[in-house]
Amino acid sequence: MKHVSSTKIHLPLAFIEPPEGAIGAPPESERWFREIEEKTLNNLRKTFPHISFKIYRIRTPEEANEFVESERGSLGYVTIVLNCIAGLVRPIFFSGKPVIAIAETYGGSGEFLLEYSRALSKGYPIIGIVTREPWNTNVLRKVGLLETLYKLRNTKILFIVSPSEEYLLKLEYPLSIHLYSALRDLQSIAGITPVVLNAQDFVNKYYSTVSDEEAKKVAEKWVKEASEVREEKSDEILKSAKMYLAMKKAAEDYGANAIAIDCIVLRNTGILEAWPCLGYMELWYDNVMSVCEADPYSALAIVLGKYLAGVNGFVVDVAVDSVKEELVYYHCYAPRNPHGSSSEKLPYTITSAHLGFKHASVAVKLPINETVTAVGLIPDERKLIIHTAKIVDIEFSEYACSVKLVGKANVKAIMRNWPWKSGWHRVLFFGDLRNEFKEIATLLNLEVLEEDML
Repeated sequence: MKHVSSTKIHLPLAFIEPPEGAIGAPPESERWFREIEEKTLNNLRKTFPHISFKIYRIRTPEEANEFVESERGSLGYVTIVLNCIAGLVRPIFFSGKPVIAIAETYGGSGEFLLEYSRALSKGYPIIGIVTREPWNTNVLRKVGLLETLYKLRNTKILFIVSPSEEYLLKLEYPLSIHLYSALRDLQSIAGITPVVLNAQDFVNKYYSTVSDEEAKKVAEKWVKEASEVREEKSDEILKSAKMYLAMKKAAEDYGANAIAIDCIVLRNTGILEAWPCLGYMELWYDNVMSVCEADPYSALAIVLGKYLAGVNGFVVDVAVDSVKEELVYYHCYAPRNPHGSSSEKLPYTITSAHLGFKHASVAVKLPINETVTAVGLIPDERKLIIHTAKIVDIEFSEYACSVKLVGKANVKAIMRNWPWKSGWHRVLFFGDLRNEFKEIATLLNLEVLEEDML
């Protein structure tokens, strides 16, 4: 399977260094530029060994224009502003390309202050930092946001849907634009490649070809590793094991980084005979991201969280208890390694759910006393939604879904601000990732709604 981080990434890096300006003049300014350049490049290459930086030194307005023109095909720009105030950054900031702009405090502040706020007010995708130490590794890590954009543009998500939905998705049926244009939104916002597979073809080519003997080994492993098995129908676990092996093979064949199955519709209409929850749990260890209910909005959020912070997000419905000021995040599956480590394997129970209506669900014993970030999207409005919560408890019951995380949050604000066009789903990530998502939203030209803010 293709891994998006395995290919060398090429990024243009422009040092803005007019010989005369706020910092001083030659020959001392030239010596100062070289010292900072050397330290900056050394740390960049150590931090991002898989990125090839093409170096530019911009000293005149003509060179700034030539830089933008020659690099129009690039993913984005990294600029280090070392001297001002010659008016050199405006063509770069106003280019429309994603820009990581780092300015040195004494030499770069003047031009940065004048141009950065102006560019942001016009909606240009720029992340800006001003520092006395532009070579600082923590500062340079912001370049990783451009790496995230690269990964997005080289990501494939395999959507397994009903035959009729496959037809409509490919046509972008004009009478149902919000549903059937969702995959086009993934492409336009992030450059992700959606691949649509007819569920009947999936059954014939993948699910039906998995032998019971092969699936039995996986099912036995799951039962052995589980803390408890409350699922009375063992054949449901076996069918889930067949589903897992089928999903894994389909992802390999299509070179998909993530897989999304329209599970409720396909199971309830009889096209699929198995639930994917246990398989979703396992696929993370195969480097395949899992997306419940073939939700394309959540698919993008899951991919973003993985690339930004290396964590494994999962889809949840958000239930509210405004009296206790609590949210309950529930669904029928969660990864055993939500923090992203391949060695993390949290305890889990195999159980039925929804009062016995649904089978082979997973109740993972997720951590408590940690902050989580919930992310949603409204692609057609280019809007990203965020709130955070502190997980205080885990509940287990047979009604509703099997995974139930209880979080403390600003419930009143969330109730007031919840945008109906985002749907009920949110993607939950362990860790406070508010700033990371806000930064990538800037580079993707997405408006951010912090729904927990009054």
